[in-house]
Amino acid sequence: MADELGTHNQSFQQCGEKPKFIEPGGSRHPYCSRSCAKKAQGPSPSACALRGCRATGKPAFSNFCSDDHGRQAVRQGQVEGCDSCHENPRASGDLCIACDRKSTGPRLREVSIGGATFKTVRAQFLSEWDCPGAAPPKVAKVYQISVPREIRARHDAYRANQRATEEIRVFHSSQCICDMGTKTPALCSFKSCGICCIVKSSFHQFAFGETFNHGRFGEGIYSYRNPSLADVHATSATTTPYRVMVACDVSVESDFKVPDEESVFVPTPDAIVPAYIVMYTV
Repeated sequence: MADELGTHNQSFQQCGEKPKFIEPGGSRHPYCSRSCAKKAQGPSPSACALRGCRATGKPAFSNFCSDDHGRQAVRQGQVEGCDSCHENPRASGDLCIACDRKSTGPRLREVSIGGATFKTVRAQFLSEWDCPGAAPPKVAKVYQISVPREIRARHDAYRANQRATEEIRVFHSSQCICDMGTKTPALCSFKSCGICCIVKSSFHQFAFGETFNHGRFGEGIYSYRNPSLADVHATSATTTPYRVMVACDVSVESDFKVPDEESVFVPTPDAIVPAYIVMYTV
């Protein structure tokens, strides 16, 4: 009798009144309702992100209750679609979960001129530019860089293993021998193109196969808070009117101070992530 009673109670929730909720597809939830779940310990479930659906959203489906409802939300214009398949909702940057897992390299996307992202990047670029006696540069285009999941995970792990770190925006430049900025956002395959080598490898490789910069602090990666100092290293091809610079996020100690006219040095590429490519003229 006790075993039968125990089995019977397992089909009910902590409220002891209603059975577990079962979706039409047969999936059984651990609670009879979201109200019941909120009274229990642990995270509270949220409704499917598709307007009008009362089923529970799931992280595996980008907070929708199913792949079908995620695609339906994209078709109805409720959420932005994946830049690759254009069917599923975005979950990681501009890609859906499935396309993000299949992606093996960085992706470039031109941000709209006049949009919030463009204005933010341009404002930061110009506010940090400090070159006495020279006119400020003009920002023409900004490309957003989406790095692979592996690169982002290694950067997050680096930050987690360091004490009291914060991220700051820095700028890095090198020779760019391709015609970046004149056509669609794309990275070239020239081994001598410093910008494309850096972005494609997320600072694991530089032009001509070099794996580090060389400077006063030894082998590592050198960047600048002041983009005018990075501009000294910028060299562009004659086929493009733009100079090219990479805006990056670098992890440093929370009390880190950058002396005037000095570079920011990190010993490993896991400490720095390329975020945007800035196309500008001086």
